Amino acid sequence: MKRKPNYLKHLLQWGVLAAIVGTVGWAAYSDTPVDVEKYCPFGGLQAFGTYLVNHSLACSMSMLQIMMGLVLAVGVILFSKLFCGYLCPLGTVGEALGRMGRNLHLQIDVPVGSTADRWLRIIKYVLLFTILYFTLSSSELFCKKIDPYYAAATGFQGEIVLWMSITSLALVILGSFVVKMFWCKYICPLGAISNVFKFLPLVVLAAVAVWVLDFYGVRGGWVWVLAAVCIAAFFMEAIRLKSCGFPLVYVQRDAALCNSCRLCEKKCPYHIPIHDDAKVKHVDCTLCGQCISSCATGALQINGHTACRWVPGLLAVALFGMALWLGTTLELPTIDEKWGDYEKAEQLQTYQMEGLQTIKCFGSSKAFAAKMQSVPGVYGVRTFVRRHGIEVTYDPAVTDTLKIQAAIFTPTLRKYATPDESVPMLEVVKLGVEGLHDRMDMVYFGMVLQRIEGVYGFTAEFACPVDVTVYADPAARIDEEAFARAINAKELTMKTKEGEKVIPMHTELKSCAAGRSLVSREEFVAVMFRDIEKMSGRFVANLEKWGDDERFPKAVYEMEFPAIEKLLVRQAFPYFKSFLSCTDGIVSVDFVLRGVTPVMRLHYVRSMWSDARIWSDIFQAPKWTLRMADGTFQEADPRLKFSAPGRTVEQK
Repeated sequence: MKRKPNYLKHLLQWGVLAAIVGTVGWAAYSDTPVDVEKYCPFGGLQAFGTYLVNHSLACSMSMLQIMMGLVLAVGVILFSKLFCGYLCPLGTVGEALGRMGRNLHLQIDVPVGSTADRWLRIIKYVLLFTILYFTLSSSELFCKKIDPYYAAATGFQGEIVLWMSITSLALVILGSFVVKMFWCKYICPLGAISNVFKFLPLVVLAAVAVWVLDFYGVRGGWVWVLAAVCIAAFFMEAIRLKSCGFPLVYVQRDAALCNSCRLCEKKCPYHIPIHDDAKVKHVDCTLCGQCISSCATGALQINGHTACRWVPGLLAVALFGMALWLGTTLELPTIDEKWGDYEKAEQLQTYQMEGLQTIKCFGSSKAFAAKMQSVPGVYGVRTFVRRHGIEVTYDPAVTDTLKIQAAIFTPTLRKYATPDESVPMLEVVKLGVEGLHDRMDMVYFGMVLQRIEGVYGFTAEFACPVDVTVYADPAARIDEEAFARAINAKELTMKTKEGEKVIPMHTELKSCAAGRSLVSREEFVAVMFRDIEKMSGRFVANLEKWGDDERFPKAVYEMEFPAIEKLLVRQAFPYFKSFLSCTDGIVSVDFVLRGVTPVMRLHYVRSMWSDARIWSDIFQAPKWTLRMADGTFQEADPRLKFSAPGRTVEQK
């Protein structure tokens, strides 16, 4: 009988590898960022684990990756490790390197079922426990630090630990040369968790144990369940080397046609002793079909039917397609938190909102939850990063949706420029705008107004619709139509390093006051200065040492600092304040307005500093010492540049 290669397997394996290489190569050539983990099932399983344990998702994980992981688990239980056999790039590379090692006579034979083979399998379970433990403890993917695929695809530029990544990559390359499928059989944590799913009773027992521990409020009980599962899975694999119950699809051997040539075992990537069983349910089997292709007598078929030969490959494609569809239609909350005595509230309600650009990751979701905890009557928050959505659980007897909206809203003052003396008066235009909900809405809205010629700045206060006050040059004669044309635009196009970025806009102009007033140039500057005044700070530790002690007279160093009006400078200024708080003798910093120019003032102990030292050691410091949130100190490069020195103006 003529042998027929499994063309579908080779097409899928090398097609996936070519797609990855092409995507990464094009991204490097075009300087376009690419998500190399977009379809990572192992990352998705880790993310789902963090959701179950911590009610939160790891920052970088999407619903697509989660569904890739969950569909992989279902596929392993019902069928086999189809991802490993048909789609995994590391498996493809491992097979190719194994063939090269065999041709070069470098391979060492580790017989399946031998003592060495059985004990080497423990490595991947130790690695699986380590990765899941650190991931579930922090909601951050620990596997990135060691994943050889992630390191290679990112050019060792990702969130890696260099020595770990190099070691794992060396194990893939060198290990595959020496021992056939070394990485997949003995090291791969995805292989380990796939094998866990092959032991279905163990998975069911683990799920029940976690539920019981959670029901009785045992904190951290998942650690013991995880350890028990890894240990039990290793012994079940090492002793049985076969799956339990399933799969529904398997290689079947017809003993009447088998001539015991053992060519199937030789061609199998894992050297599974196929000739020993009527139904091959070995834990390493990926249904790759290599054994079927090698059989000259036709003794091996999928479920005993010739027509089913292509079923495993088609199932791999179907499962991948299902994961794609589910990943783009479903979404788990990034965080799902409740607090306070929510169980005592009688009629809790849910307020939903979408399009909040601030909700973009785990960190921003946690910040939003912290903000909502300060709102009386709010008892919980769920966030959905993909659609930038939120669900707020609240007690209608204490608060209402209007108050929740007000808490979400960020009052804004934005100054684009200081009018010169040729514009002594500014026109004040009152607008009512819908679609402004959070801080990012205000950022994009500010960009829209900035593009209207003659606008110098605006303020926004919460109302329904939002009250927007625009300050403009009267000579520009900006009418309602011009405001409507800019504000009602459906998208905002921004220039970025990668090219152009299009931001969907949902703002709508609802009103434009008919009667417009005028304010002086100085009054406008004073209004906008309120935002800068908030950046002042007193340094508690330094005040305790030198603040009230008359033995240490204070002085004030003043420096013109108009750059503080720039958004990027204001964003970096907290780091400079942290640096000042770590500097002996500096007790506070504040801002005053001199005419129309912002002036920064450093209050310091006069005997400890001179003007020259302040300029050289503070404003021109080569490094900043920063006080971190956990109380530790860290050195960092300066984030601000100062061009003109100031001077001491008074003593206290």
